[in-house]
Amino acid sequence: MWIFIALLFGVFMWLNFHRNHHGLRVLMYHKVSTTDIDFMTVTTEQLRGHLTYLRQANYQFVSLSDVLDSLKKDRAVSLPRRAMLVTFDDAYENNLTNALPILQEFAVPVTIFVSTAFVGGMNEWDGSTDSILTSEQLKSLIDKGFTLAYHSHRHLNYKNHPIETIETDLVSNVEEAGRLELPMAQAISYPYGGRPKSPVMRQQMIEAMERLGIKAGFRIGNRINKIPIRDSYDLNRIDVRGTDSFAVFKRKVNWGKLI
Repeated sequence: MWIFIALLFGVFMWLNFHRNHHGLRVLMYHKVSTTDIDFMTVTTEQLRGHLTYLRQANYQFVSLSDVLDSLKKDRAVSLPRRAMLVTFDDAYENNLTNALPILQEFAVPVTIFVSTAFVGGMNEWDGSTDSILTSEQLKSLIDKGFTLAYHSHRHLNYKNHPIETIETDLVSNVEEAGRLELPMAQAISYPYGGRPKSPVMRQQMIEAMERLGIKAGFRIGNRINKIPIRDSYDLNRIDVRGTDSFAVFKRKVNWGKLI
């Protein structure tokens, strides 16, 4: 009996591997520290180890611009079969002080999703424990291979708010980025991965984003996105946790969420 179950599991894993081996993987980082590790914080040593592995495993780093171009009807840009997009949420100052040297060492294009209400301030949504990059610091990253994109204005979990609040927040996100003269790519990552549960509200949110010119939305999900991308407002990301072992990181990257 156990042999039969093991055989079935092996077949499932083999089929899943071949189904998921090719596609767009999107990594979601938050904070980078020289020493500390927690759910949202990786060390510089971990980050270097991750990037080293991805290079050795022949993943092809792509930019957010590449992804957005691949969504166009004429598909002027075709994503590689093992495409890898690296993203950071919230625009923590430690992304500049700790992550930047390593990212430049590996020549990795990076996207930072910015909650514009907190630029130059603190992460008020999470206890005000960490500094957020200033507008000038954010602009300085653009020449270093970074892309800026939206992360709601006030870091709201769109799952928990009415559509009127979501629409107002989206407008504020775009308007404040303009006021700060931050050149933003037309994409958003949903804070906490949260989106309205109601299909009607979710469609209303998408329509609001379309009116603002936002062409893609990133959730969490931990799955590998099939190429070509089917739903540009439902792109999965893989959450990278400092508390994950290296073996867990490799499993997430190679397999995605199995069930």
